Amino acid sequence: MGGATAYVRRSYRDRPTLTAWGPGLAHLLDALLAAGTLDRLAPAWISVPRNDLGLVTERCVIRAGGDWEWMWTGVAPPLQPGEDCLVALDDAADAEEIRRLAAAENPRFEGHPGTGESEVWLGIRDDAGDLLACGAVHRLASGAAHLAGVLVAARARRAGLGRAVSAALTRWAVDREGVCTLGMYADNDPARRLYHSLGYRTDKEWSSRVLVRVRHPS
Repeated sequence: MGGATAYVRRSYRDRPTLTAWGPGLAHLLDALLAAGTLDRLAPAWISVPRNDLGLVTERCVIRAGGDWEWMWTGVAPPLQPGEDCLVALDDAADAEEIRRLAAAENPRFEGHPGTGESEVWLGIRDDAGDLLACGAVHRLASGAAHLAGVLVAARARRAGLGRAVSAALTRWAVDREGVCTLGMYADNDPARRLYHSLGYRTDKEWSSRVLVRVRHPS
C-alpha cells in the first residue's frame, strides 16, 4: 500500500514479529489497524525502519527492544592475516565450549551452537587449545546465507581474529551463494567498521520493539 510492505515472520526464538517498511508506512499501519489485522495476527514484536519508529508509538503501546542494522555483500573479501590459524568447529561437539565463551564475553551472542542452525563454524584456538574466536554461517528461512555468532575473547581482541573469522566465512558464503547477509546491533561501532571494511553495505537500519497492544480510537 503506497509503496509500503508488511509481513509476519517468526524469529529464531519463535516469536512472531511484524516487519514493515516503505514510503506509505503510515497509511499501511492505519489500514492494518482499521481492518483489525494487527489484533488478529497478534505479533509479539514489531520492526520498522529506525526513522519510522514514531509512526508505531503513535498507534501502539510498545516496550523496550533494540536497534539493529541489516547488511549484505556480494563480494568475497580478500584473504586476511590470521586466516591460516582458522580451524573447523563442530556445531554439536564444540557447542558447550562456544557457549562458555559467549557467556563470558557477550550476553547478546546469537550463534545458537548445538541447534543445527549453522552450516559451518570456524574458530581460532590458542597454543593450549582454548577457543579464542569463532563464527558461523546460518541458513535463514529466506534461504540466504547469514554470518552470525562472531565472537572474540577479550584477551585476544584487537589482534585481527574477528576479521579473519568474518572474512573467511563471508568468502565461504559468497563463493557458494553469491551473497552473504548479517545483522548487528546498532551500538556496536567497531563491528560496523569491520564489516564495512570487508565489503558489507548497510541496507536497512531497524528498530524492533515489544508490541504490547494497539491503540484503538476511543
